[in-house]
Amino acid sequence: MKLQDPRINTIVLFTLLLSLIIGVNAVEAQLQVEATTLSVYRDGLTHIAQTMSPDALMPEISLSLLSKTVENLIVLDENQLAVDYQLNNGNLTVFTLGATRVSVEYDTIALTNKAADVWTLVFSTPYNLTVSLPQNSTVVYLNQVPNAIVTKGEELSLSLNPGQWEISYIVPIQQENQNGGGPSPEIPLEYLIVTAAAVSATIVLLVLFILRKRKINSKKIVSRNPTLMKEDIAVIEFLAEKEGKAFEAEIRQRFPDMPRTSLWRLIRRLEGLEIVEVKKIGLENQVQLKK
Repeated sequence: MKLQDPRINTIVLFTLLLSLIIGVNAVEAQLQVEATTLSVYRDGLTHIAQTMSPDALMPEISLSLLSKTVENLIVLDENQLAVDYQLNNGNLTVFTLGATRVSVEYDTIALTNKAADVWTLVFSTPYNLTVSLPQNSTVVYLNQVPNAIVTKGEELSLSLNPGQWEISYIVPIQQENQNGGGPSPEIPLEYLIVTAAAVSATIVLLVLFILRKRKINSKKIVSRNPTLMKEDIAVIEFLAEKEGKAFEAEIRQRFPDMPRTSLWRLIRRLEGLEIVEVKKIGLENQVQLKK
């Protein structure tokens, strides 16, 4: 009996190891993060965008966000429809219900801090990601060597490996144009008169253009789309009252009884009918009627 003990122990250890490997593979199959980007703004606000491919057979997935303090969180599926989720202390549970692709976006101010003129970005990531720093930024410290540093115009991007990262950078103050302190050159009176006349004519043309642009015929838009629902028509008439465009927050304020997800789907439906177009302005979505 003693001769069999080592063999039994080996079998037990092999079984436990095999179970552990299967469990790890099951977790990896549940969720695959395709891309993660961090866009850092001049005021220290960081916008995080992630895309992932969950297992279509799993009813939900779990994701650890890069910060416990988040704002403007939105979760969409491959059809740009809102997906239900639950957030608990930085841990996000998304009820995918068969979705094949999920995108998560949120904002946070908890990843950056400032001392004197130096900003520092500190975070821990379990996957590869890209960090875009504010325009004209100068990196003064990196605790590790990034995979790549890419410069596009005035924007600096870093490709980073999984791990703990600390990035310090300086954002220059936007300076006014300087003439070296010398005397200003004299401008001939004739040039001033011609310039003033041109500016006046431009202002008149702009006023006429704006007055014409204000007149938006919402009834004409509705008549071209007979399948519109009552809620669709109400949103179109509100946009017409707002000179053809309004931020999504303004629309939600105008229709407080409409759930946020329902309003999002309504806007996407109008966009699919080519009645409106959605533009990203800063951190907000602006909905604009198409002419």
